[in-house]
Amino acid sequence: MLNFLFLPQLLGLAVIGIGVAVQLNWTVVKDELKSHLTVAPWVFIIIGAIMFVIAFFGCCGAIRESHCMVVTYAIFLLVIIIVQVVIGVLLFAYGDTIKQSLVNSVNALFDKRSSASVDKATDAVINNIQQQFSCCGKNGPQDYGISITLPDSCCSTTSTFGRAIGDKCTIEVANRGCSGVISDLYEKWNKPIAGVAIGIACIEVRIQTFLYIPYLDTRQCVRQVRAKKPTHRPWVKLHEPFRAKFDPPI
Repeated sequence: MLNFLFLPQLLGLAVIGIGVAVQLNWTVVKDELKSHLTVAPWVFIIIGAIMFVIAFFGCCGAIRESHCMVVTYAIFLLVIIIVQVVIGVLLFAYGDTIKQSLVNSVNALFDKRSSASVDKATDAVINNIQQQFSCCGKNGPQDYGISITLPDSCCSTTSTFGRAIGDKCTIEVANRGCSGVISDLYEKWNKPIAGVAIGIACIEVRIQTFLYIPYLDTRQCVRQVRAKKPTHRPWVKLHEPFRAKFDPPI
């Protein structure tokens, strides 16, 4: 049972680690991304901390056999299960809307680069997106115009001509547009993520049943024993038959 309870704690620590890792680089680009990304690293840290605290209640409740802690853990876990199921259903039902909103946010970021108000923060964010997703421009390398060379983040390899001019990225080997890459990536992982969320919710339901039902049974047994416990002195009735044999008749 404790093995099941330690798993949420480990997951909580992992989520906290992700949030801290993102937070280290968040201050560089948060002003640029605040209109495109609504989830800050602090959200991951808070979620991880909540998961850890919930698992702590479950572990302590199981070790100390505390009914209150186990019930608290079960209630929190039920809330998490409901949230996971809702997220999974939303990804299945509104997948196209979410994808279009994500693509529009990426397009707006690339459109800002083509304007005169582009700054170093925007340029750094776009280069990072192009490097992480192996893409180039909003729709492709043609977004950079007739330039002979492209940003290094647009290419995974260098062509012969690119090596001849100093290992530069050229349009012959440039990656495809970021809008299409991100859209395809979302299509690829949308339903699997939704399925995993619902699957984990089912596993958590099983864990909750495994933990809580035995405590309900134990609680019921204790109540039954207490209900049958006599409130008077049992030795009085126990000795009455023996006393009747020796007491003189009146």
